[in-house]
Amino acid sequence: MLSNKFFLKKLLILSGLLGLILGVITIVPFICNFSFFALMILAAPIMFVYMKKLNMLGYVEPKQGAIYGSIIGFISFLGFSISFVPLATIIGFLYKGSFYLGVSLLFRSGIFVTFMMVIFVAILSSLMNAFSGLVTMYIYNQIEPKPEEVPTDINIES
Repeated sequence: MLSNKFFLKKLLILSGLLGLILGVITIVPFICNFSFFALMILAAPIMFVYMKKLNMLGYVEPKQGAIYGSIIGFISFLGFSISFVPLATIIGFLYKGSFYLGVSLLFRSGIFVTFMMVIFVAILSSLMNAFSGLVTMYIYNQIEPKPEEVPTDINIES
């Protein structure tokens, strides 16, 4: 149980950092569509591949991949919003004809509306990343064989 809590803490921290990085990258006009696509759909596969390369992730069933992908999608979008919304609001206030004027108008409508919008889109990101996480773990399980279970023989003599 302690190992699972430690794994979830690492997962939350890494997905939050991924969201923060993608939030800053999304400010760049030519890259914004690709980075937002990566955030909404490819965040879970990116995290799974990264964690598999560092041997932080062992054998994961597709069902667990969907659950972890959902967590990654939600937390990474919250991290994205923490970095993107203030930057886009500042740009929208400074340059009235910019692409980010819509974000600044959303921010003007109130903190509650902005917060609810972020939560709803984070839930959407969670659903999309749950599916992509499920597909990623299914493909990984087809490539890598399931680890053999070692039978234990316990002989208790009285």
